Amino acid sequence: MEGFRGRIEKGFGRLAQTLYHHRIKTVIVVVLLTAAAVVQIPKITIDTSMEGFLHEDDPAMLAYNAFRDQFGRDEVVIVALQPRDVFDLEFLKTLASLHDALEESVPYIDDITSMINARNTRGKKDELIVEDLLDVWPETEQEMAALKERALSNPVYRNTMISEDGRFTTIIIRTHSHSSAGQESDLLEGFDDPTPEAPSESYSESKPPVYLTDSENSEVVMAVREVVETYRTDEMPIWVAGSPVVTHFL
Repeated sequence: MEGFRGRIEKGFGRLAQTLYHHRIKTVIVVVLLTAAAVVQIPKITIDTSMEGFLHEDDPAMLAYNAFRDQFGRDEVVIVALQPRDVFDLEFLKTLASLHDALEESVPYIDDITSMINARNTRGKKDELIVEDLLDVWPETEQEMAALKERALSNPVYRNTMISEDGRFTTIIIRTHSHSSAGQESDLLEGFDDPTPEAPSESYSESKPPVYLTDSENSEVVMAVREVVETYRTDEMPIWVAGSPVVTHFL
């Protein structure tokens, strides 16, 4: 043991002598290695998504990807509003304006739902009536009271689109599951008949899907926050929440 330790100590001693005698070269090599490491710092990425905790071939990951391929993304951005009165005509106009602004400004939207376009399915005698909740805008206090009763009594809306006490309402934004990065947008893709001379790419090979990236997720969140900021007031606070927002924040 003593001999082994002695050899190690002698080795360190020779290394120190070598570095001392070639100190200029040593400094240059250290500077070059440090510079090579520093220039790679901007390329460091941090994956804060839930998928980042699993391997690509993990059974749970494969099942989740199959779910997304069939049903789309299950993560949503929620915009929660607290006006003085949800069932007020002026607020409903503001909500409609915000709904339209988000739909026009936020990229990668697959679906956006609020009281403005919520479906209202109800039975009337032997009929099944399917219409928008605000298919007819209320103009009188009686019509507004009827709207309030209809909205708060519907279990589909309660504590999702509107709070149980009627103080909050939400806009729910669901984005596309797949990324558009590096993909050409061709509306007629897949409709061309393949020929023996030039087989269709979709027939010849299957490309693995690319899911919405972190940068695209951040684009969505920043666009939502930018639009919301123009509508937020002291009288009507607005919050933006949801797992995509948490991922962006992290």
